[in-house]
Amino acid sequence: MTAPGPARWLVVADSPFIPATGGGEREHLGFVQAAAARGLIAALILPTDDDPAAQGREDDLGAIRQLVAPAPVLVVPRRRSLWSAASCKPYVVASRPAPADLAARVRAAAPEVDAVVIFHYKSSGIGERLARELGLPTVLRQHNLEGPYHHALADSASFPRSWATRAEAWRVDRDERALERARWLTGIADISASDARVRAARSRVPVVHVPSFALGDRNPSERPSWVRPADPVVTFVGALDVATNHDAIGWFAEQVWPAVLAAVPAARWRVVGRKPTSHVRSVVEATARAELHGDVADPVEYLLGSMVAVNPAVSGSGVNIKLVEYLSVGVPVVTTARGMAGIGLRAGDDLLVADAAPQFAEAVVRLLTSAADAERLGAAGQETANRILDVGASLAAISSLLQGAADPPTAG
Repeated sequence: MTAPGPARWLVVADSPFIPATGGGEREHLGFVQAAAARGLIAALILPTDDDPAAQGREDDLGAIRQLVAPAPVLVVPRRRSLWSAASCKPYVVASRPAPADLAARVRAAAPEVDAVVIFHYKSSGIGERLARELGLPTVLRQHNLEGPYHHALADSASFPRSWATRAEAWRVDRDERALERARWLTGIADISASDARVRAARSRVPVVHVPSFALGDRNPSERPSWVRPADPVVTFVGALDVATNHDAIGWFAEQVWPAVLAAVPAARWRVVGRKPTSHVRSVVEATARAELHGDVADPVEYLLGSMVAVNPAVSGSGVNIKLVEYLSVGVPVVTTARGMAGIGLRAGDDLLVADAAPQFAEAVVRLLTSAADAERLGAAGQETANRILDVGASLAAISSLLQGAADPPTAG
């Protein structure tokens, strides 16, 4: 850490993040790994379910405790009920209530705490109570502009779920705007550069861009690196129970993949990710030379065995964390403009970008057929990803924001 400021942080997570199967969990894990390695974590607040399996989760609290030790982990119960849904707060916040004695528990377990870092909007209610009762500087880590993100989820949902999601999106939008004016909040650290610009223009709270922690504190030289394989394999990686990824897979299967196969008949398309739904299974089964690899141990192995990785994001909003993970291993990438929003990448230099299906297919074919183009692009994208994912600079930016610097640095 090079920036001065509070050095013993109370980190408020939004849920258990080991095993880290989704982008948000990998973001949580990477941040905690980096902060713990530097001795910044004084205590971790962890909202949990009494029965994670009933929620489709496999939380490993033991691994989380081991990761942050000797700092204590203070568990607070989730409240998934109709009462939470009817609260004046959005459900994602109301379902994570702060126990009345939480501040006292923190004082007893970690009296040296000198700052609060809320790692995601969902735990902002817990963070607010702790900030007020402990009287500490507090930074909120935002993964998205939450209002637009929830409206995008509503756009991707079918009726009647879309109606309920839209109503919740309005509540989230209102609550998020209130946070941007909150006197108890010292600053906001946005994962997306474009989100940070939008928020800074309307917020009374200082806002900085702090890129993803998804890869943690690993030295770039220690990460596996892509070598172009012999087989023309195209890979998509993502959570396969998410509506926006359903949209991406459907668009690619119907509008892009046939043109790729016409140009490269030997090509194979692999869809890789957790919790594949029946919809995803049916799309893959109906698509020529497509394969489904669900709930794999390590998606990176599939990226390393691919000639091209694709990120055909056609709906949703916010940062595609998986895109940074693609680039970090050096595999050449084709994405839509929506899929690279807010990350600070150079179209044409770090990756290829196309929004229309014919141009997307042409970009994929180009990387399947030109080893020189693929290797140049993969190396450039990997170099940029390593620069963006400098966790030391990112932690310094959060530290400076906690200090209340008049012009805190922007990481990345």
